[in-house]
Amino acid sequence: MPHIGQQFHNPTTGEQVEFLETGAETSGRYVRFRSVMPQGKGFEVEHLHPYGDETFEVVSGTLSVKLDGKIMRIPTGESIELPRNRPHAHWNADAEDLVVIQTILPCLDVDRFLENLFGLAMDGRLDAKGQPPFLQVLVWIRHLKNKTYLAAMPRGVQDALAFVLSPLAHLLGYRPFYEKYSR
Repeated sequence: MPHIGQQFHNPTTGEQVEFLETGAETSGRYVRFRSVMPQGKGFEVEHLHPYGDETFEVVSGTLSVKLDGKIMRIPTGESIELPRNRPHAHWNADAEDLVVIQTILPCLDVDRFLENLFGLAMDGRLDAKGQPPFLQVLVWIRHLKNKTYLAAMPRGVQDALAFVLSPLAHLLGYRPFYEKYSR
C-alpha cells in the first residue's frame, strides 16, 4: 500500500521517486510525489492520459516538455500543467539532476502503478531505458484506471491489442499489480 515517505529508485536510470501524498491521504483526489531525474531521463516518448491531469513544479534544474508540438523549458521555481488527453512528453535535457514535485489528479491507481513500475526496475525487469516489456504495458492499458497511451498510435488499436494479448501476458506471468511490490 503506497504511503507518505515511501521512496523508490530505478538502478538502471537513476530516477528516484518519493511519495509526498498518496491517494489514501487525499481520498483519491490526487497523488503528489517528488521525482529526481538525471540527465536524459524522464518520458521523452509522446503519450497521453485520458483520465488524469499532471502538474510539474520545478524545484531545481530545468524541465523539458513537449506539448502541442512545441518544446518548452520550465526553469526552477515555475510549473506547468499537462492536461488530460493532450499528447505530451517530459524529460531532463540538462546535465544537472532535475527535481520536480509532480501532482496527478485524480489519483485513481497512479501510486500503486509507481510502486510496481519501480519494483520491476529494482528486479531488473525493465530495459536499459527504464521501459517495461510490451506485454506488461498492454496489461496496464487493459487493467489500470489511470491509463497511459502512446500518442503515435490510435488508442483503439492499443485497447484492441491489450484486449487480445492480455490473456497471453497473464499466462506468461504479467500482472497489473504484483503483491511483492504492493504491500
